[in-house]
Amino acid sequence: MSTVMITCPNTGLSVSTAIETEPSVFRRLPKVASRMLCPACGQEHMWMTSAAWLAGEPRLVETKRRTGTAAA
Repeated sequence: MSTVMITCPNTGLSVSTAIETEPSVFRRLPKVASRMLCPACGQEHMWMTSAAWLAGEPRLVETKRRTGTAAA
């Protein structure tokens, strides 16, 4: 089990969402908004799984596909 982490928008610190899950389950989570009380700043934050990662696991970064034409 790994802890789901986000970055606190107020402090820039990595904080735990207090959610633990397996990497295979985390990868299948829907992209929906969630709320949490931040242990770093005490404020409530909205976060999405697309901005979260698992502690101790490699971060998967979504890359944007480039479109356009090649110069001749």
